[in-house]
Amino acid sequence: MSQEFCRGVFSESDGTPSFSRVATGLIVAFALGWVTHLVWHNHALPDFGGLVLFIGALYSVNKITAAVAKAPPGA
Repeated sequence: MSQEFCRGVFSESDGTPSFSRVATGLIVAFALGWVTHLVWHNHALPDFGGLVLFIGALYSVNKITAAVAKAPPGA
């Protein structure tokens, strides 16, 4: 992967690093390893509901915070 691609994936549109994108990427990488470990030992897929909610919640909280911060005062 090129450095420009990684910078674009993990940055906001203005070029600043995005905590939510970096954290979500790290959590997804950890989750892939964790699920692989579970499948390797149990020979069955685990329930993905909680994992999906956890990953989505982290990214959603950051995006909601950004949207509220951009709202005009008094809105």
